[in-house]
Amino acid sequence: MFDLSVVASDGRWLLVDESEGELGEYDTCDEALKAAGDFAVLDREPRHVLIQDAAGEWQEAVVGPPQFH
Repeated sequence: MFDLSVVASDGRWLLVDESEGELGEYDTCDEALKAAGDFAVLDREPRHVLIQDAAGEWQEAVVGPPQFH
């Protein structure tokens, strides 16, 4: 269910795909989550993302494609 992770590493945030490896490096967690949301646009479905902060704690976020009205 979780194929994307955002991991804090040496003051940067890495977007990691379970099968593809590292997809990008970002200054903030929000930037990495926005990039993960780009995958949701491609799939047209929300994506569950695991987030590991610098202290090693895990959280979950759901990112989705933008809603058009």
